[in-house]
Amino acid sequence: MNYILETIDITVITLGHALSVMGCAMGLSVAIMLVYLFTHRRTGFRPAMLFTMMLLGPIVSVIVICIGSNIARAISIGGGLALIRFRNTVEDPRDIVYYYISIAAGIACGVGFIGFGAIAVGLILVFILITSIIGLDRFGGTGKRLRVLIPESLDYDGVFEPVLKEYCRYSHLNRIKTQDYGTLLELDYRIILKDKHREKEFIDQLRQRNGNLNISLVQSGMEDM
Repeated sequence: MNYILETIDITVITLGHALSVMGCAMGLSVAIMLVYLFTHRRTGFRPAMLFTMMLLGPIVSVIVICIGSNIARAISIGGGLALIRFRNTVEDPRDIVYYYISIAAGIACGVGFIGFGAIAVGLILVFILITSIIGLDRFGGTGKRLRVLIPESLDYDGVFEPVLKEYCRYSHLNRIKTQDYGTLLELDYRIILKDKHREKEFIDQLRQRNGNLNISLVQSGMEDM
């Protein structure tokens, strides 16, 4: 049988066309995944990201093939996808770029612009590799995120200011939220340390003022795993 799908509106998708589209989308997704591995070789990566990027492109290409130019079909598929709710927090904002590249590759292959998709994705990946090699993606990376737990009874206004002024070139209180039914408060700061070699000393000074409760200091833009 020459056709694997023949729609009512005479839109025909051959087996060779479907396999070539999915194969090209998979190839571009693998290339994106390899670039992701290279750019995250120092900071580490999540296996779930690799799995998602490898399959996102081919899945999107299949969806685009199924939709074609049929508006009713697009609305029905969009309604089905709207039922899905994603609760996963993106740990690194740069991961969003890889998601969008994978989606773009799938769309380009699905609509038949395989050559254009390969060139566009290739140029973007080359640019990402260049910025990673020269370290452009790490410029300004001295910023850190400081989270300090304090008892609810402690007046946090100004209690950490002397320590922050001594050890930080910049500090800003982003937010305050309660924990453990209001018995604890979490102060979330964005800071830039003057000297990264005094980090342990900086944390010890904070512990003396927060009653030795939990303190976390992570690279800015990265959430707790």
